[in-house]
Amino acid sequence: MSTVPATFPRHALGWPAGSVRAILAFGVLGYLWLLVLSPGGENKPLLERQPDAARAFVFLQLLMMLILAHFFAAHGQSIGREFSRFSPLGLPSGSIRFLLLGGYLGLIYYVYHNQILFNFDLPPMRNLLTILASLAIAFVLGDVLTRLMERLTGGVLPAWFQDILAWFSLVGLTLLGVVVLVRLVINTSLPVENLIPLENIEAVLAGIISFYYGARS
Repeated sequence: MSTVPATFPRHALGWPAGSVRAILAFGVLGYLWLLVLSPGGENKPLLERQPDAARAFVFLQLLMMLILAHFFAAHGQSIGREFSRFSPLGLPSGSIRFLLLGGYLGLIYYVYHNQILFNFDLPPMRNLLTILASLAIAFVLGDVLTRLMERLTGGVLPAWFQDILAWFSLVGLTLLGVVVLVRLVINTSLPVENLIPLENIEAVLAGIISFYYGARS
């Protein structure tokens, strides 16, 4: 039987363990829903009108799967009553996982039920492997950096270090939201040949989010 300690270490921003990760997960899931629900003109969804938006959707799907795998695996490892007095965001225990899983399965059902046709050619295998590698490398770098800091500080991460990582990831999430809005507001009004290129920016911002999950693994 596990014992609950009387006192708990401080977590990022002074919030319950897993709160920043929960915000990042809900943010990415929300961006996916925005891309799916947004109209692209001519009574067609955005994903059927803009090939780059469809590619962004697939890219964010990869990030979302990494997030879900980490978030569920982290319970009992770095999230839970063994590590914090409250559940992530102070919500009832298990509610974050329920909402994330329900929201993601609902997204899959919506795309399937409405038969949304993605208007894009599959990227070359080299590009796809580059995307996967960038997320994996960012995740590993986050883990390595945290373990190095733990060695330097005797096993306890300083509050300032946790807070810097948290703010870094939250700013990355916010900027990713700006990129999504550019797609929805500006790019939808431009001809395809004049679309603002956003894929490289999305890759960097998604890497920042992946980096944080690696740091908290």
